[in-house]
Amino acid sequence: MYGVLTITKELTFEEFCDLPFKYTYGLSSDSGASRLYRNDELKLQYETHTKLKKKGDPYSGWRKSVVIYSMDGDERNFETIDQLYVAYMEKVCQIETS
Repeated sequence: MYGVLTITKELTFEEFCDLPFKYTYGLSSDSGASRLYRNDELKLQYETHTKLKKKGDPYSGWRKSVVIYSMDGDERNFETIDQLYVAYMEKVCQIETS
């Protein structure tokens, strides 16, 4: 039904927010930095993308980070942890969304 992803672990929102995510990848450039964090057990991840205030000047400071949440086997991206939680629970409860 959902490809290779099978999730059976129901969690409360509080438990979901407390899940550990492991830093797995990072990249820095003249314009900013990106970081990837994963929870391999539940196949969840989030990325942070942060731009420098002034391109090429690492001492200029950082702008506000943009965070993107996603889940293996789901092509959608989510802006907030609660959106990811709803999508996760849809998979757990086998609810199909249009």
